[in-house]
Amino acid sequence: MKDLTIILLSVCILLISLILIMISGSLFAFLPIDWSILLVVLSSITFIIALIAAILMDYSAGDYECKKCGQRFKPTLGAYVLGAHTLTTRYLKCPHCKEKSFCKRKLSE
Repeated sequence: MKDLTIILLSVCILLISLILIMISGSLFAFLPIDWSILLVVLSSITFIIALIAAILMDYSAGDYECKKCGQRFKPTLGAYVLGAHTLTTRYLKCPHCKEKSFCKRKLSE
C-alpha cells in the first residue's frame, strides 16, 4: 500500500509540474494562437488527471470515526468526494448509526 501511495504522489507532482510548464508556455505572445489553445487544453486535461490521482490517494489514506457512535468506517467514494469537509473532518453518514455528522479522519498505519 505504501508503494502505491508513493507512486501516486510522484504522479501528482509530475503532473502538476507539467501543468505549470504548459500554462507558462501558453502565456508567451510569440506562440501562434492554435498552439496556445492546444497547450491550455492539454494543461486542463493534465490538471484533471492530477486531481483524480490526488483524490484517490487521499481517499485511500485512512478511515473516518463517527462523532455520534465512535465506529470507524470507510465511506463510499461518492460520499467522500461530495461531502463537505475541513482539513481533518468530513460531513458523512455513518453506516452503523445512520446519523450524519462531521466525522474525524483516522489515518491508517
